[in-house]
Amino acid sequence: MKLGELARSLDTTTASVKFYIREGLLPPGRKVNQTTAIYDESHHRRLALILGLRGAIGTSLARIADLVAIIDDPEAGQLDVLEAAQTIGVEGRGEEGSRSVPGARTGSGDADAGAADASAAVARIIDEQDWPDVPSRARAAVERRLARVRTHGVDLDPQTLSRIAAAVASIGVMGLDVSGTRDEAALGVAVGTYEVSQLVVDMLSLAQTSHSVSALEP
Repeated sequence: MKLGELARSLDTTTASVKFYIREGLLPPGRKVNQTTAIYDESHHRRLALILGLRGAIGTSLARIADLVAIIDDPEAGQLDVLEAAQTIGVEGRGEEGSRSVPGARTGSGDADAGAADASAAVARIIDEQDWPDVPSRARAAVERRLARVRTHGVDLDPQTLSRIAAAVASIGVMGLDVSGTRDEAALGVAVGTYEVSQLVVDMLSLAQTSHSVSALEP
């Protein structure tokens, strides 16, 4: 297909397609003469990935570039691709993993103790849920979150953490289809993770609001 056909197939503009090519996110088409290039299904899938991440999540071009670099890396496995896509879905529009915590304790002793406690708590949850005990971005993120929660004085006892883990375990797979090409799987995981995580947050707000209303009713 030609450039205009590629753009129309995904309801975008030729200017946008050219922009993504210039940014290195979309490979150039195969030149057939001085003025015409041909694009194939791989271009369609990559453009669908870019537009999907931009439209559904608002992912930055830099994060998309990082993801497509992993997708195109022959040394990267499918799990590397899915983990990178999942991270985009979890972080959404922000860069959660790199932000500092205002007001958090910064003493090295407290930080080391908090990290050790969080790591032990996560290890216990993994054992309870019979999840694979392997390093991952997701595991590290939970450890950071748990340590962060405790710096703000929120004490989640082991029973509460176990209930949370059991609840999310039941929706963790989200029925995602990770078959197809790397681009297709990455898009499905990123958008699915983002939408379901937002739904969980909204449900949590609804539950807390309902509890508060019931508690305050005369």
